[in-house]
Amino acid sequence: MTPRPPRGFTLIEVTVGAAVALIVIGIVTATFLSQQRSMQALDLSREASSAARDAMLSMQQTIGRAGYGIDPRYAFDFRSYGCPNWTAAAPCRDKINGPDEIVFVSRDPNYYWAGTPSSTISGCDPSAPCTGRAWQVKGFDTTHVTVAANAGDRFLKGQIVQIACAQGRNPTMGRMAGNQTAASAGDFQLTLDTIVAGNPYRANIPASHDACFDDTGVSLFLVNRYRYHIATINGDPWLMLDRGLDFNQNGTTPEVTSGGTPDTADEIPIAHGVEGMQIAYLLRPSTTIAAPDNGADWVIGDTPGVIEEPDPTLTAPAQNTADTDPLRYNLHPANIRGVRIRLTMRSLRQDITQPTPWAGDPAVAAGSTAIENRNDFTAVTLGRYRRFFSSVTVTTPNLNSKDPFIF
Repeated sequence: MTPRPPRGFTLIEVTVGAAVALIVIGIVTATFLSQQRSMQALDLSREASSAARDAMLSMQQTIGRAGYGIDPRYAFDFRSYGCPNWTAAAPCRDKINGPDEIVFVSRDPNYYWAGTPSSTISGCDPSAPCTGRAWQVKGFDTTHVTVAANAGDRFLKGQIVQIACAQGRNPTMGRMAGNQTAASAGDFQLTLDTIVAGNPYRANIPASHDACFDDTGVSLFLVNRYRYHIATINGDPWLMLDRGLDFNQNGTTPEVTSGGTPDTADEIPIAHGVEGMQIAYLLRPSTTIAAPDNGADWVIGDTPGVIEEPDPTLTAPAQNTADTDPLRYNLHPANIRGVRIRLTMRSLRQDITQPTPWAGDPAVAAGSTAIENRNDFTAVTLGRYRRFFSSVTVTTPNLNSKDPFIF
């Protein structure tokens, strides 16, 4: 029998085989690329969610304490800190063409008073001393306060202090003029910045003060200031916290003034990738009094393209003013009952999985032209970044306080 000669593949078989292999490779590659895009999109979303969580946790905790131990008129600051050139057209906190900022204060709760409700003197006094961040006031003038200090007690430049008579009467605030540390226990004189008319955080104890400041039980407390704002660091957006303090003790604070350069090294980075922040202030609505804001919905700062801020120059309600009084329904900051925060989170990396013509996610939610009252989002450079949105409302129960209190 004659053996059959070996036989190879025909051209048609090779072509069909190559086509099948290419199809399989294409399917595998497409599946891999699809999974890679999904993984990258998930990573970008996870990073943004983490930043949003960090931002909201910080702001919810601190805003919820706004006004603790403070006269409600001064809990939120719209004209004083970092406002050297305030005008109605260019206010300090509200922006319709950029991120908002928010500034508020609360008394530092980290102290202990040894007294009881039946104590003869309701204030820091040798018979019922304070420990921690509260001190007995031993003497004062318009720019100095002498306290019974402990060795090592430190007061940073920019620190706000509250001085109150016994039982928390007639509280007034001042600001540390420099970094000061008590070398030993005993009387220690603090130097305050000079009094500024109209600035409640630099009122000090004036020469024509109430007689209660000359009695026993006068106490000094630390007051915490919080300023949240958006800043760009190395090309990336960050939510920053400015406490107004000279943490590095170089003699300069982070406050923006008309002269000098603020020390941004004293600021605290809170969340990476926060590109936008809009703040709205919620008032308690009335069924008989007309809403004082532009949108007539008892929310200040939500009308697109309209600058809206609470107005501290209006007549404010006193702490004992009745809830039905018209002064409880005007635009004064003492009437804030909640704060609504809306954040825009930008991915930390560009989404290179999208086709080249893709410019990036819009800086405003689909179908909208504004986030709260900012409406210039067409001018935002998208930069091929993904964007995510987060919102929360925080109540401010301390502004409901009807009576001064210390302990």
